[in-house]
Formats: sequence, C-alpha cells, structure tokens
Amino acid sequence: MVAGPTLTTPGVARPVDAQVTHQPLLMVDSDPGQPVMAVGIYSLDAAFMASVGRYVQGGGLLQSVLRIAVGQTGALIGDSLPDVFGRYQVLEDAIRFIPHFPFERGLSYRASFDPRPFSCPELSQVLTLEFSLPKDQDALPTEVTRVFPSSDYLPENVLRFYVHFSNSMERGRVEAEVSILGPDGEPAPDVLYRAPVELWDGSMKCLTILLDPGRLKRGVGPNRELGPPLKVGQEYTLAIGSGMIDLSGRRLHNTFHKRFRVTEAIREHIAVDRWEIVTPVIGSREPLVLTFPSPLDWALLSHTITIVAADEGLIEGRTVIDQGERRWSFTPALPWAAGSYHIRVASTLEDVCGNSVLAAFDRPLRPGRDLAYEVANRSISFQLA
Repeated sequence: MVAGPTLTTPGVARPVDAQVTHQPLLMVDSDPGQPVMAVGIYSLDAAFMASVGRYVQGGGLLQSVLRIAVGQTGALIGDSLPDVFGRYQVLEDAIRFIPHFPFERGLSYRASFDPRPFSCPELSQVLTLEFSLPKDQDALPTEVTRVFPSSDYLPENVLRFYVHFSNSMERGRVEAEVSILGPDGEPAPDVLYRAPVELWDGSMKCLTILLDPGRLKRGVGPNRELGPPLKVGQEYTLAIGSGMIDLSGRRLHNTFHKRFRVTEAIREHIAVDRWEIVTPVIGSREPLVLTFPSPLDWALLSHTITIVAADEGLIEGRTVIDQGERRWSFTPALPWAAGSYHIRVASTLEDVCGNSVLAAFDRPLRPGRDLAYEVANRSISFQLA
C-alpha cells in the first residue's frame, strides 16, 4: 500500500508538456518545487475530479486510481509488481504521484490509470505508461562531499554522522560499505546501529549513520555487556567504501575516510543560557552570531533556531553553520531595525550526542516524570537601540 497522506494543492503548476486536451494524459513530469520526478494523469474533467474528491473524503486510496510500480520488460499488469511508495497531489484537473525517493536511473517502471471504479461513462479506459530514466554517463564522478560532525575531535558518546554525496545514491549497500575502523585499522565490532531501512533524505544524497544507542546509554543491556562503542583518547575512522553505487549505476569514485579522536563524553542538556551572543548594528545587515560551548547537531541547527521581532513576525534571512557546528550566524534579508527581538530555540534541537534543550540523552529514567516532560521552545531576547 502506498504510504503518505493525500494532499490537495491547487496551486501546483501544470507541467509545460501537459497541454489542455480532451483526453486524459498520463505522463512523467517535473515540478521546480519538488526535488524528484513525478508521474501525473492530466486533463481530467470536473465530474471525474468531483468523484475523486468524494472518494478521498470517504477514506479511499488514490493508489486504486493511479498506481506506480517497478516494472519489467514484457511483464503483465498485476499485483506481482512491487509498488513505489510516495504521496499524491490532487490538482484542479489532475492527480499527481510524487515518490518518496527519486526514481532510479536504468530501472523500468509502470504507471497505470484506472478510472473504472468510479463508473464514469466518459472515462472507462485503463491507461498505462512504461518509463525509465536513462543512466547519466556524463555526470561527474560521485564523491563524498561533506561529513558532519565535521570536527576531528568527537565526544565518546557521539550519536550520529551525516554523510553527503555529490549525486543521488542507490539503497542497499550501507551495511557492507559503511564501518567504523578502530585504532588498529580493522572494523570495530557492534559499533553502528544497522537500521532496518537505510536512513536517506529525500534527495538520496544525505545518509544518516547512527552509533548503537544501546551501547551509548549507560545501564542498559548492550552497554553493560560491551561497554561504550568508542573509547576516550583513541583514534577511529569512519570509512565509506567505494562499493556505494549512485543512481546512474556507478561506484563511488574513491573510498572515503574521516579520522577523529575521541574526547570525554557530554551528558548534559543544551544550556542555552551559556551561549555567547554577538548582536549586529542597527541599519546594517551584519550577522547575528551565536557561539556554543560544544558542537550541536548540524541538521537540526538549520531549522530549529529562528529570529522573530517584537510583533512575533519571522525575520527572513540566511543561516551559516561553521566552526565545527559550534557557531551559528544569521544574516537578515533586510537591514536590522531598532527594536526588540527574540531568538527562538525549538525543544527538538540536539547536540552531537543526542542531548536536547530539555534533557540529556543518557539521563536516569525517573518513572512518572520523564515520560511526559515539557516541549516548550526556549527564547533569548535582545534589544537593538
């Protein structure tokens, strides 16, 4: 069954190739607002779309109308073909399917539009479309471009790494190709958490790698039996093997290594009141700068800190994270005006060890208290006068 809610988005633009016709048009299309290619059925009449609306409101699944499956040349339409997971958009005269992950180049797919369940006399023909995206042989070689945390010194209880690739990658190779090498250069056993589903972002360019939380949390079984995954003072290497494959079927250009030395663990909540703040000058577009005592989570930093004015209006601007994720700077789109401002810090912000604004990741569990703690944001006020 296709996952994800049905969305009504009348503002989405019709693809250039989907000209108004008198017959439904099933096609692969792209939207500049979406990171992946999509499949849509266009030029549906108002009566049919009204039926679709009633069907959705009644809990019906649009998969029965527009189905996308992995195909094989010469294969028959049937339930034996595995479905592609994604979400649907209902437009004014169209239904659009957006996959959760990009269609893989070189793999064949089959889209089918079946209007028969709606008993619409004008629409009774099943439409099918077989398509594939050609492998891009001219693209630049795929490389690891960035890894976070970026510091060469990481706490003993570091929780996760983010690995960025220059091109979209295929699934299924992380367990074999990603490892933590110990001081002896050999893979350290039972250090990484092997998730049932690889943790890629929607573009398939950013991979999240978790260290085993059971070994990080003191007092639980794996930690008691094996101890922490990393040892203070030792040097380790995050290794990404060249067997990683991109969506064009090409191997990673080079094996990648990130070496780091382990420092003392951090087991306390993020103390917002210990942040250093450098405020800008009125009338300028100088950045507002926050400096943290220890590195924070790169991915969460990009969207958990916002600036609002005294009237609660959001200040638009550009954020830069640097100095090993220990500095956050915000440059406004417009010059700073005199007045009061608030730095809003979401309770979901974490550091590289999983400690949040509210509590330490490795805190003792106190029944009845830690099960439902507050989730309010933190706020830091500053004045420009």
